[in-house]
Amino acid sequence: MSATRPSNSLGLLRAPTGQTSAQGLMAASAVLFGIQGVFAELAYDNGASVGVVLAVRAAVFSLLGLFLLDPARRATLHGHWRVLSIACFTSIAGPLLYYFALASMQPTTVTLIVFLYPALTIVGARLLGRIHLSALAIGVTAVTMIGVALAVGAPVGGVNLTGVLLALSSSFVFSIYFLAAEHGLEGVDPLAWLGVTVIAAAVVLVPVAPLLGISLPNGRGFAAILMIAIGCSLVPCLLQTAGLMRLGSAAATLVATVEIATVVVASTLILGQRPTPLAVIGAVLVIIGAACAPMAMRDRLRPPSTTL
Repeated sequence: MSATRPSNSLGLLRAPTGQTSAQGLMAASAVLFGIQGVFAELAYDNGASVGVVLAVRAAVFSLLGLFLLDPARRATLHGHWRVLSIACFTSIAGPLLYYFALASMQPTTVTLIVFLYPALTIVGARLLGRIHLSALAIGVTAVTMIGVALAVGAPVGGVNLTGVLLALSSSFVFSIYFLAAEHGLEGVDPLAWLGVTVIAAAVVLVPVAPLLGISLPNGRGFAAILMIAIGCSLVPCLLQTAGLMRLGSAAATLVATVEIATVVVASTLILGQRPTPLAVIGAVLVIIGAACAPMAMRDRLRPPSTTL
């Protein structure tokens, strides 16, 4: 199906022309995503409840829905509603699970557990016949996952079963999003895609917030929530989408593992949480995997399948 030709205003977000540029966008988004857990911790410490954090984040994030006012942009969504509905589900379930996990455990530990999603995404992409895994690619994935395992084996601030299950569930949801986005962005204006998903999240999460508990933060906590909504959600989401359009889901998720290093450093500098030696070794291995990932991934075997 050929999508309606976008108007000139649709050029606000395009796929980078080079792989290096795409990697830079993914790295920048990973850094911003990496500090959201730290700001969530600050928001909780200053009186905010999970429901308030989710509601404000969803409401601010829904501003991307304004891009749907452009008819040409909306027209590119035709024929993609099936995969778009999957993305809408992930935009609701992913943050819900993630921010509840952050309320149970330290951000470093939560992020490290969540970062099982690159491996899940790569496995999913291979099962769908989208990518070719070389020996180097398998090695890079193994190094990355060993790094995650080492860090999780030496958690910062301890772990609890509920938090682990929430983090693991969010990891699975995030991998579904990457697989859906890689296919769903074929011929679709990315800002229209994002607009629909964030509006879906706002429609569900804002009314549900009172059921999750309402506790208003002080000024510092509210500032942390705004940073989560704008600097750690809206902006990096745009950068990530642009990078994903060029790299594809498997490579993009591995590049994004620099988020782990970010959350370890940010937790140390801002929250004063010292990572264990094993956690540092794990973070280093993850960074190595992220740096080697683009070289390890081969071209896709064939165009994305018609199903997720």
